[in-house]
Amino acid sequence: MKIAISYPPIINERGQTAMVSQNRNVQFFKTPTYLLPVIEAQAATWLRDLGFTVRWDDGNAERKTYGQWFNDLVSWQPDVVVFESTTPVMKFYWRTTEELKKKLPQTIFIMTGYHSMRRPEETLSLSPTDVVLRSNHIDFVLAKLIPYIDQHRRDWRTACPIEGLFIRTEDGSFRDTGNFRQVEPLDKSPLIDRDLVDWKNYAFENGNFLQTPGTYATSVIRDCMFGKCTFCRYNGPDLTFSKMSVKRSLDEYQTLIEKYHVKEIFDDSGVWYRGVDAREFAQGIIDRGLHKKGCYFGFNTRFEYLDEETIKLLAEANFRFVLIGLEAASDETLRRLNKGYQNQYIEQTLKWLTQYGLHPHLTIMVGYYWETREMLNETVGFVKKIMYSGLARTLQVTLCTPLDFTPYHLECIEKGVLLTDDYNDHDMSKLIVKTPIPHERYYDAIREMYGIALSPRFLLRQMLFLFNFRKRDWQFLFTYGWRALRRVRNHLYNLTVSSKKSSKDPSNEST
Repeated sequence: MKIAISYPPIINERGQTAMVSQNRNVQFFKTPTYLLPVIEAQAATWLRDLGFTVRWDDGNAERKTYGQWFNDLVSWQPDVVVFESTTPVMKFYWRTTEELKKKLPQTIFIMTGYHSMRRPEETLSLSPTDVVLRSNHIDFVLAKLIPYIDQHRRDWRTACPIEGLFIRTEDGSFRDTGNFRQVEPLDKSPLIDRDLVDWKNYAFENGNFLQTPGTYATSVIRDCMFGKCTFCRYNGPDLTFSKMSVKRSLDEYQTLIEKYHVKEIFDDSGVWYRGVDAREFAQGIIDRGLHKKGCYFGFNTRFEYLDEETIKLLAEANFRFVLIGLEAASDETLRRLNKGYQNQYIEQTLKWLTQYGLHPHLTIMVGYYWETREMLNETVGFVKKIMYSGLARTLQVTLCTPLDFTPYHLECIEKGVLLTDDYNDHDMSKLIVKTPIPHERYYDAIREMYGIALSPRFLLRQMLFLFNFRKRDWQFLFTYGWRALRRVRNHLYNLTVSSKKSSKDPSNEST
């Protein structure tokens, strides 16, 4: 059988490309970031290892037009096409599947992604999709499903016993095979075959990399060991937490450095190792001498998950980039988001990270439906304090957009604060909830926080870091800064467009 794991180019009317892979909150950018879809890459590797012919078909990373991508896929005549979807591009995928089905009537179309897994009947009702995976463990499910289809071509739709599926039967009805339960260890899924997925297509256009070529590691955690934040996809009974062994991950890092000559490796697990595992990994990097190979390492974590001893060891192992979700500085907002910590515990973690030479990167959101002017000002003021004092090196500010039927999304629906039911409006380019103050105030706050990067006070602080005489600090100021500014321009451009629309809409405030 021929299997295509496919990402069509999605371009909006302004010529911006949708960033879809890894089930990110979709944003349209003129300067794209190409993210390697890690779980899908593991699925492709696994299916190839099982003897199937696999086409890694990322039209975005290959810089194809929609027409080129469409015609190339049709010409290849796949038996199965696998898509990854999320709320803002659902209509596009439904329409594209319908167009492809006309050209490929015998092809089986499988939809994955958090939106579809939580509303499988919707996708089967509104498109000719054949199967919806009700699990984020796409690799585990496909490694069972594809061989079953291959061996039971006549009756797989009615006889398939594999859990975690919604299947369209021959008579048009839908079969639910029950909830997915992962019982196999994460180590069973193969490490990514970098050549199969054309890894260099993702190695340069990525704002997380200080050095290139960079790459994303095969994630060590799936989905998230915390799994309670209300806005996050890693939340709900349909998710299962699992962890890769430290040794196996270290083996991959060694291969990436010694075979592929990678200069920066980022693990995009929802939350990376902590405690003993984190220290064992860092010590493993040191014991293998990988910390002396000129490669930086990075990961996502949470406040309070790393103590000083662990951070010191990570620094010795040449870790650099640490992404932490700040989300807001208001304790009320942190409570309502169920973040599990309060504002007062944030600065200590940042002090340790900065003290030992790591580069903390903060992610912040604004525009929660309850966020008052005071809450917003508290966040802006706190972020300025952190950035001007040098406790964080970079930041990313976005609008909090309810997506994929997360608890926050469901709460917005229940409370009647959503301003639209059109999925196309969920692309994070504008606020789509009623708020206590005009939407423009939140856009202004984002501009103000991004403006920190251009302020003399911030630039002076970066220059003071140069006296630590660390290579990474010099690179940050003179190399990384320009690449980061290009991406800031993407955000600011989208905000400018959104502001114009918002100023014409009188319905964006709560009454």
